[in-house]
Amino acid sequence: MHAMTTVQAGDGDELRELRADLHQRIRRATDLPMLLLSIAFIAIIVWPIAMPHLSASTRTALTAADDGLWAAFALEYAALVVTAPNRRRYVVSHVPDLLMVVLPMLRPLRVLRVLRLSTVAVSGAQRSRHLLVSRAPLYATGLAALAVVSAAVMELNAEQHAAGARITNMGDALWWAVTTITTVGYGDYYPVTASGKVIAAALMLTGIGLLGVITASVAAWFIGAEEDEAMSREARLEAVVARLEQQVDAMSRAASVREG
Repeated sequence: MHAMTTVQAGDGDELRELRADLHQRIRRATDLPMLLLSIAFIAIIVWPIAMPHLSASTRTALTAADDGLWAAFALEYAALVVTAPNRRRYVVSHVPDLLMVVLPMLRPLRVLRVLRLSTVAVSGAQRSRHLLVSRAPLYATGLAALAVVSAAVMELNAEQHAAGARITNMGDALWWAVTTITTVGYGDYYPVTASGKVIAAALMLTGIGLLGVITASVAAWFIGAEEDEAMSREARLEAVVARLEQQVDAMSRAASVREG
């Protein structure tokens, strides 16, 4: 009986490992396509906003494209849930992804998937600590600009036709996004819809996170500079000690020759 339980446990561990491997393969395979689809979704949102007098056929095509993107995101999410080693933990830790699939009102939040660019950008830099620290402010600035534009588009899409809306054009949306991500919040423009408030909360958290990245990178740069200086002094000291040892050895050999 004990042997059978051991065999079953071994089979369960092997199955979890296979699922985990398949999960990572699917994630790696879908990262870039989903990123491109997220960028395409920005165009789908911006197009009717920038050109409000589109023909009915064009609007129908954009709606069909939106539905197709939703199906792609839903399929990816389902595949990742099925192959996750711990499905319940995956669902709990990826609640926003689930809500974006289940709730139509939160579909505009799919634009946030564009922020996966940070993963691509940072992965190469992680090979070098100094390279990552030196480029972190650049990455944070690029992500901030991307987040501002994405949030402005999503906010305008959610707010412009709402009753009592304060954000009704792209200029207002961009100004709102800049003041929100910097946590200034003048209060001249603010969301009135539920989805708009969710977008605002996500943008504020993004701004706080990016500020933390920049602050940490600056601190790490100063610490790294001090470490480099200390290592340089240590290297110079080791070089001096090595030269003294060579001189002592040479003097000892010369003394031995004279005594001989």
